[in-house]
Amino acid sequence: MLPSYPESTMRALARNILTNTLRMKRGENLFIDTWSATLPWAQSFVLEARILGARPMLTLEDEETYWKSVKEAPAAHVAQVGSHDWAALKASHAYMYFYGPLDVERMDSLPNSVKNRLYANDNEWFRLVEKLGIRVARWDLGRTSEAVARRYGISLAQWRGELVEAGSLDPRPLQKDGQRIAEAMRRGRELRITHPNGTDLTLRLARRTPRVDDGVIDPADVRSGNIFSVIPSGVTSTSVDEGFAEGTVVSNMVGAMFVHGEELMLAGAEWTFRRGRLEKYTHTSGGDAFRSAFSKLGPGKDRPGLVSVGLNPAIHSIPLLFDQERGIISVTVGRNSQVGGRTRTPHFTAYSSIRGGSLAIDGRPYVEAGELV
Repeated sequence: MLPSYPESTMRALARNILTNTLRMKRGENLFIDTWSATLPWAQSFVLEARILGARPMLTLEDEETYWKSVKEAPAAHVAQVGSHDWAALKASHAYMYFYGPLDVERMDSLPNSVKNRLYANDNEWFRLVEKLGIRVARWDLGRTSEAVARRYGISLAQWRGELVEAGSLDPRPLQKDGQRIAEAMRRGRELRITHPNGTDLTLRLARRTPRVDDGVIDPADVRSGNIFSVIPSGVTSTSVDEGFAEGTVVSNMVGAMFVHGEELMLAGAEWTFRRGRLEKYTHTSGGDAFRSAFSKLGPGKDRPGLVSVGLNPAIHSIPLLFDQERGIISVTVGRNSQVGGRTRTPHFTAYSSIRGGSLAIDGRPYVEAGELV
């Protein structure tokens, strides 16, 4: 179960996301999708939306009933989406999703064949929201649990506190820093990352359009298809020249890799690149899984993917948002087509992130010792 929160806290978060992230306007339709654990938060969104003059519709998935359904009904039946549900989505201007179910461990333990059927409609859902330009925000309090916190070696209370604090932070000030770094990435030719821990990596920029996830879905984002925001947000990223990478990056943070949709934790990565390829790698945690996956994958797995800079001062320990902590520098290998790169396969991306590092573009510093310049 989730702890109880003051109504003022829940309403402040709702106001921030509705006003600054989803940018709800009077007369717009808002689809709110929640699980039973996060219902009190969703109710605050209903109230604040009505105060703004928007028209909210709330749908609820009861977790106890859901798990009974998974146990007793065919998975394909559990995943069915009715025409009335699709119709409501098509008529919405914005969509607010509260992550669920709360029992993440139970979901992870299901066979992949069952999970694939439960998530069978995800591709169609994403296709529709992108086609129609529906602004989407997701908030992950429903993902938190003691088991998942132990997996990442973090405090559950701190994780939940950061989700609330960072989710309530006005994201608009992040735009200025994010756009400034993005413009340098777009115009620059060479990027160098350094740290006293032995990191010294040079990458080439490919003059591609960077992506700024600042927690604000404005008209420019809608036009470019950047309509999905995980709250809290705060990162500027760009794909790099896949044919060039020289040097070493030494991570001092917990990171992750994603293989065919499966999420695995990494820590203490030390990667050495030569002639544009990941030539040598070690990890203090997750190394066996990385080695096993890496050995089976095809071309593209060892190419540099993207580089990013975190922008959010209220993020310090949130799993899977580690790259969005202010001043964090991240480098990936593998697939980068999701940010305009050329590596589409294999479906593998691994992150190596540094706290306290420095980043310069064409010799000009943009991060120094973990601080944005």
